[in-house]
Amino acid sequence: MDFSTKEAVEKYLPLMHELAIRIELVAQAFDGRLNLTPPYAREYAYFQFRRMCELIALGCLQLHGDLPDAQTKSTKKEWNAERIMNLLHRIHPYSFPQSLIRIKTIDGWNIQGNSNPNALTLSEFKTLYAECGHVLHRGTIRTVESSRDFKQGDYQKAVDWQSKIVDLMNEHLISRSNGKGMYMISMRTESGYPECSILDIVNPGELQVQTINLNVADNIIHSYVANTKL
Repeated sequence: MDFSTKEAVEKYLPLMHELAIRIELVAQAFDGRLNLTPPYAREYAYFQFRRMCELIALGCLQLHGDLPDAQTKSTKKEWNAERIMNLLHRIHPYSFPQSLIRIKTIDGWNIQGNSNPNALTLSEFKTLYAECGHVLHRGTIRTVESSRDFKQGDYQKAVDWQSKIVDLMNEHLISRSNGKGMYMISMRTESGYPECSILDIVNPGELQVQTINLNVADNIIHSYVANTKL
């Protein structure tokens, strides 16, 4: 099975650009810039959260395309974010993203993985994905009236979920299943687009680094990654 890390990253970065756009849209909803009252802003956020979970899961599947189970027809047709992550986790326990902090030192960069305590965990990812289905399901004729009651805590919970997603994905790393390297991703760079550095261990203590950037042409309009004035 031929697998190219470069091609995998080139497919991963548009997913991250779309993720960043959706995160910004939720921020606009919470800030009142979309003209939504709190109940509708919360509902809108959960719709976006569901898409975000799917983007994260599909992105992981893309970067772990060297795993045989990731290449089966059934896996390629899978859309459920939790099932995708469960499959990957069974064969590669570190398939889920880890938060990343880069610290500039006199000797170069100090990279700390899994270092943000607020970052979304795999367990929380599954909880959020299930919660999205519950919130977006309007209910039954018996429950629809009671569900009109809206609590401030419900809104704050959505705000907290947004914070956890940002803290995980803003700067993150994903380890290779073969143990020979990792991917380091910035969801937003100064260019306004995501960037990924592919780190390959070529010899003990020696890394080979290749950095790939995403750019979206202004003439691309009818696309989830089209440039918009957010």
